Amino acid sequence: MKVLVISDVVNRLLYSPYLKELAGKAEIIVSCGDLPVYYLDYLVSNLGKPLLYVCGNHDSYGKTRHSAYHSGKNSVFSEMGLGDKEPSFGGRNLDGRTDVVKNLIFGGLEGSILYNYGDHQYTETQMRLKILGMAPSLMRNKILKGRFIDVLVTHAPPRGIHDKDDRAHMGFEAFLSFIKVFRPAYLIHGHTHLYDMNEKRKLEYLGTKVINCYDYQILDIEAG
Repeated sequence: MKVLVISDVVNRLLYSPYLKELAGKAEIIVSCGDLPVYYLDYLVSNLGKPLLYVCGNHDSYGKTRHSAYHSGKNSVFSEMGLGDKEPSFGGRNLDGRTDVVKNLIFGGLEGSILYNYGDHQYTETQMRLKILGMAPSLMRNKILKGRFIDVLVTHAPPRGIHDKDDRAHMGFEAFLSFIKVFRPAYLIHGHTHLYDMNEKRKLEYLGTKVINCYDYQILDIEAG
């Protein structure tokens, strides 16, 4: 499956008539957070594909409903098996949940490490509790699909992988534990901006491909 992953910055080429030329083959859009509603709305409206998202530490839309799009029997969400869920601006909030799209198992954990008590910020203990809350759905996936999860979508990176030394951009130790236990094929994140294009976007940890999707990436991901 081709997946358009976006995070942290509005790309002027995607937010333009060039969108379909660049990303028209994507079957799903995934947002790793810190993006404005108008940008997400534009991508969903023009590509006509489902959107899965987690909130970043600068987002506020995770707290309110937006009625620009609604699920139903004729929506793109029903076509992807998500018609019974409540989307927001055409999107499904993945935080603390898993969703199966075309046999690909996505799960999400929003936000960043706690640094100034803003929205969508968590201590390590709080993040571990969020992961614990996901455990029933992950176990159900293991029973039904033979694996816990394919793609973990986060805003912040794991500690020591793509993160920074300043408090606001530190990664979560809890994500390293998640990888050790649930073995996702991918962990995709944003939060740490890439200003040096020679900086590595992709690293591997215990078999999990960890990808910094700052700006945007188009990934080919296979179930399992």
